[in-house]
Amino acid sequence: MCETERTTFRSEESQPSPPPTAEPEPAASPPAASRVVEIIQTVLTGLILAFMMRAFLVEPFIIPTGSMAESLLGAHATRTCPACGWEYDFGPRDSVLPSGIGFEPPYKTLCPNCLLGLYPTAEDTIPKAGDRILVHKWPYALGLLEPQRWDLIVFRSPSNPALHYIKRVVGLPGEIIEIVDGDIFINNQIARKPAHIQRGLWFVVFDQGHIANSAAVSGQLPRWVPTDPTTPGRAGWSGLRTRVIRYDVLDEAVRKIRFEPDTDHNYLQDVYGYNCGSSEQFTGEEQFVSDVRLVSELTLEAGTGWCQWELTRPPYLFSARLHRNGMLQLVLDRYEDHDSVPAVKAAQRPPFAFGRPIAVEFGHVDYRVYLKIDGREVLTTGDAEYSPHVADPRVEQREHPISIRVAAQNLRLKLRHLRIDRDIHYTRSRQSKQGHAGKPFTLRGGEFFVLGDNSPNSEDSREWVLEDTGPHLPPDYRPGTVQADQIVGQAAFVYLPGLLPLDPGGRWLVPDLGRVRFIR
Repeated sequence: MCETERTTFRSEESQPSPPPTAEPEPAASPPAASRVVEIIQTVLTGLILAFMMRAFLVEPFIIPTGSMAESLLGAHATRTCPACGWEYDFGPRDSVLPSGIGFEPPYKTLCPNCLLGLYPTAEDTIPKAGDRILVHKWPYALGLLEPQRWDLIVFRSPSNPALHYIKRVVGLPGEIIEIVDGDIFINNQIARKPAHIQRGLWFVVFDQGHIANSAAVSGQLPRWVPTDPTTPGRAGWSGLRTRVIRYDVLDEAVRKIRFEPDTDHNYLQDVYGYNCGSSEQFTGEEQFVSDVRLVSELTLEAGTGWCQWELTRPPYLFSARLHRNGMLQLVLDRYEDHDSVPAVKAAQRPPFAFGRPIAVEFGHVDYRVYLKIDGREVLTTGDAEYSPHVADPRVEQREHPISIRVAAQNLRLKLRHLRIDRDIHYTRSRQSKQGHAGKPFTLRGGEFFVLGDNSPNSEDSREWVLEDTGPHLPPDYRPGTVQADQIVGQAAFVYLPGLLPLDPGGRWLVPDLGRVRFIR
């Protein structure tokens, strides 16, 4: 191409210049047949490039079901809770419960924040298609990378290679995997999620900034209540029915409030807005979550005391204390063992200024306790202070919810945006066959174990049986595994989320560009 252009250019230079007064002759138009050939060449080139990109580089997919909700959404609708203002997505009934079709009554949606059940209506539940994603294929195809734990991968169905599934990798070749109390154990050791993965796997339990009106159970009674309201002189906490909770007593008494889940048993269970309820409808039993975090904006106004957050997860009591003078403490107390000495980690920073909001996050996740101040982790436990022991009994599921409290002494303060979140909780359903507590699953070379983020409603490695596989698989294929040669690539980017309607009738759909994102 370049050589031809240079030759043409030299040929034009060698021609004599036309007289100054001569009109330039119009350029000759290429023959019609030549133009058709050029168009065909361009189209074919584009098709070849598109085919090569699809075959070797990237490929688009659409998420059809809710097995990866809330990370990735299949067919869904979105509504705003009229009681608390929380916006949530939910799936069509036939993807949530065994019977029924579409978004029509008689089933209810469930707000994951205030737990208000509402029948869907045509006005506020316009169906949307699933997220559209791009999948990187070349790193796996060229052997440059192998799937890592927590990656989201697309793979061909073990029973039908024409179908593609998307799940999260949790077990790698040669590992022993066991799911205990909602957590992943690999080779008898807890598998902790990296920070960038964990950020995408928090689910709301209750947000005081979205406190409900009396239409919901959570609006009829305060979610946060004094631990001992009947004892004289124990008052001090106020605003428990409002978006701003205050403490205003400058004395040495310690006063606490606790999160009260008893009026609705769904609190602190693995409730999914997408599923219109908790995993109890799939498992037949209550599934209390094991990992939670407490976040808030704390503003100190007067006093010299401290504010403390507490999580009781038997047999441990975890607490994080923030002193006005800048001292921070993280305490682990095995309170059921009277001979044990509480472990204390501490850090000193400059005194906290009155009137300046402080972002506080305190949580327990994957057998790790941590404290963040203004987005920076300042204290955390290590395996030396706290880790599961191989000899500990394998608890399939805890019988009671985690207890959450906030305490204060000799301070005047206010808490805004006080919120409880919970981690993904891998459940054992009625169909679970492998990998659950007491029945570890050993992976062989080239085998991966995968799970869906919508744990109670995901067909994944826990449930596959021999009848789910097809005759095309090798004779040594084992149900519950994904073979390396079945993997298509890694999910990388949501380029077109579910479309938004411009009117109540659902016409003139436009992309929800606010949810375009990289996939974690």
